[in-house]
Amino acid sequence: MLENFLLPVGLIILLVALALLLMAINERLEQRRRLVTTYHQDLGLPPGELVYEDAHGQGEILSSDQYPLMGKPDYIVKQDDGCLVPIELKLSVHNVDKPYSNHIVQIAAYCLILEDYSEVLPTHGILRYADRDFTIEYTPALRRKVIRLLNEMQQWNEQVPPPITRQKATKCRACAFQPVCPVGHDK
Repeated sequence: MLENFLLPVGLIILLVALALLLMAINERLEQRRRLVTTYHQDLGLPPGELVYEDAHGQGEILSSDQYPLMGKPDYIVKQDDGCLVPIELKLSVHNVDKPYSNHIVQIAAYCLILEDYSEVLPTHGILRYADRDFTIEYTPALRRKVIRLLNEMQQWNEQVPPPITRQKATKCRACAFQPVCPVGHDK
């Protein structure tokens, strides 16, 4: 008689334990979702899933299969339509009415790289300065400009150095053209 009673009680205890375990797992997942949502909102990122982060230098280098191009945007958000949006922080830039042209090209270069990472072509990127954001439309003309600049860069060598006159030493040390560039050669 006791055996007939223990089996159903054991099953009930097992089911209650499983239900509690599932509730705990669900609560943990919900806490993580809330944490990610709060983090996303605190960063002021556009709607979508944060799929890449390098704001602290921990992201992997992204590269293009088709072009000699690599880079590490600060953030990449995947929108609901699958479009990847690179976001670059330039928080030392203040009080400007329009984005700097080299920053626009940098966003476009990230868009060109991201063409290899999604079936949906990038349409824009975001450039965040200290006091305002700029949405940079990734137009066919801007894409062609980046490709033209890449082609020009491939022509540079010791006889045809890059056309710059000065640069920060930290940028020169990270540049692939340092050995042939008269500005960066000794930095």
